[in-house]
Amino acid sequence: MKRIFKAFFTVTSISVITRGISFIFKIFISRELGAEIMGVYQICFSVFGLFAALAVSGIPVTLSRITAETQALGDIQGQRRAFTTALLISLMISMTICTIFYTFPELCELFFTDDRCGRLFMIILPTMITSSIYSVIRSHFWGKQNYVVYSLAEAGDEILKVAACTLFIFLLQQVIAVEYTLAYAILTSDCIVALALIVVFFTSGGRPAAPLSGKAIVKSAAPLTVTRLCGSMMSMFVSLALPAVLVNGAGLTSAEATAEFGRASGMVMPLLLAPSSVVGSLSVVMIPEIASRNAGGGKNLNSAIDRSTDFTCAVACAAFIAFASCGREIGSILYADEKVGSQLSFAAFMVLPLSLNAITATSLNSLGKENKTFMSSVIGYIFLAAGIVILPRFMGIYGYYTSFFIYHCVTLLSNYIQLNRVLPRKKSYAGAALIAVSCAIALLIGSISSYTRYLGNIVSCLICLPIAAVLYFFALRVTGYMPKPSGLIGYIRK
Repeated sequence: MKRIFKAFFTVTSISVITRGISFIFKIFISRELGAEIMGVYQICFSVFGLFAALAVSGIPVTLSRITAETQALGDIQGQRRAFTTALLISLMISMTICTIFYTFPELCELFFTDDRCGRLFMIILPTMITSSIYSVIRSHFWGKQNYVVYSLAEAGDEILKVAACTLFIFLLQQVIAVEYTLAYAILTSDCIVALALIVVFFTSGGRPAAPLSGKAIVKSAAPLTVTRLCGSMMSMFVSLALPAVLVNGAGLTSAEATAEFGRASGMVMPLLLAPSSVVGSLSVVMIPEIASRNAGGGKNLNSAIDRSTDFTCAVACAAFIAFASCGREIGSILYADEKVGSQLSFAAFMVLPLSLNAITATSLNSLGKENKTFMSSVIGYIFLAAGIVILPRFMGIYGYYTSFFIYHCVTLLSNYIQLNRVLPRKKSYAGAALIAVSCAIALLIGSISSYTRYLGNIVSCLICLPIAAVLYFFALRVTGYMPKPSGLIGYIRK
């Protein structure tokens, strides 16, 4: 456990810096481009993600698991052959997609009604090739548990993206229209990072080898790829269906509906996903760790999964309290948009199932049960599609958040049931107790913030959030999530 903690600390430290840069960058871009242009970008990226899912979704996760297993068994040649096979498969798919769209650009009209979306899509299309190289090489270091290179690659990509976008906005605004700056920034940063990773791969001793037949990798990656593909299709469906439902069912204009979608997907959702900088780091560490333990006979698997789940629950509850009680103030401070703050406060309940769903899916994928997570996702997507079509008619944009909450709850329940079938564990009610106490704390702090709000958003947060932190500290102690100081070292070593 001590090794896991050290690896987690490394990934989290770099990830928090990376997510912080990304978060500030998104705020800057949202202010520069506005809610409507952010909506256009989200529509474009949802379609791009649909095709990128074919090339860079299931293969990296599968390769990281195979790399960890072959590393544990000392099969270096098998590791190199798996790397070459994964890279060739990913490049073949991405190059085919790029060739089709550049040969027949009119295909964009099948997906976009706004010409701006089509042009953005064609600008970022080459990043599908660089992303194939980037993802496969990163997953190689991921499986070898070289978390420094794995994390720094993402950090470098984000820093370069910010630098390129700033350059294009302030120095090249006479040449490049402001709405296309982000697309060119993504293309530039992806190319540079892909080249840098190739150099790092060879200088660190990485070598390709004769490829395998590819059957084993494709078979393992297929459920994950189809899951991500379904997710991308659902994302595209939401980006196209939600504005239409808001116009026809909720009575908004087309510009208002696009702006509301831009707020929800481009401003509120990044905040709700903020805990993923911590939970995502844990998932990065746990996949090769669980795969290695499983290859070595499955020793202490239950312990690793239980501790990961407990930690995820603790992080998610902390974020839930902050967003639910002070979401209005946080949204207004960051985006100068009261609608964002109101939506964030309402959507805070999504953080809990979202985070727990991610860690249960990670555990199943680490055990080679990708087909189980696929079935769970399919069931969840049925509920999500129904919710997007029905709920916004009555709830407006809040139906969007409610639909995703239902999706994550259904998927979480299915993944939890499947995980217990694969790896039965003792029942614990500590998580439910912590969630219940967190809800009570959020209600209390929310009532306090309603009285302090007249002092200003920043002052209100400075009063309410420290009180929430103290109360949450006691909640962790009472529910047993935080060991006594004398037992902390023993807890880490277990």
